[in-house]
Amino acid sequence: MEFDRVQTVASLSFDKETIPEEFIRPEKEQPARTASHHGPVPEIPAIDLGDPDQENLVRLIAEASKEWGIFQVVNHGIPCDLISKLQDVGKKFFELPQEEKELIARPRDSKSIEGYGSKLQNNSQAKKSWVDHLFHRIWPPPSINYKFWPSNPPSYREVNEEYAKYLREVADKLLTTLSLGLGLDGHALKEGAG
Repeated sequence: MEFDRVQTVASLSFDKETIPEEFIRPEKEQPARTASHHGPVPEIPAIDLGDPDQENLVRLIAEASKEWGIFQVVNHGIPCDLISKLQDVGKKFFELPQEEKELIARPRDSKSIEGYGSKLQNNSQAKKSWVDHLFHRIWPPPSINYKFWPSNPPSYREVNEEYAKYLREVADKLLTTLSLGLGLDGHALKEGAG
């Protein structure tokens, strides 16, 4: 069977409680299963941003960055209910009819990534890829283009703007801490990032 939209595949999976076979990745490629099939899950450092000991926080972030190049942050200050609201408005957007999502679609000739998009990889591969996505900027304010922000659900913009405010605080704290970990002034990376 040939599909032209991700929404078509998704609606079939809801109706029949199954995803068409050609869209199911092999078990070894399924994200929830890869760790158990390839050995132990690495223990990526978790950094507590609520740690009142600034020197300890700087040391932990510097070590994790040097040894791992990645770390998870906890106690970041973004309220759990706000994260739930963000997930909810995102889910509601992607459940909208295709025609409504297309109203904020990324123009075909655009070099920007902003806007809604839907992509099915219909080629001769054994397994096909499928994705629906929505990209838009949330920072800095002059680069925000609200024409790519959905008006439905009605709270989408408010929730994303509130989330962006908290996320900016987390980013500022990380940039300050990383700057200090590099032996720079606390504002160096933030100023460099512009």
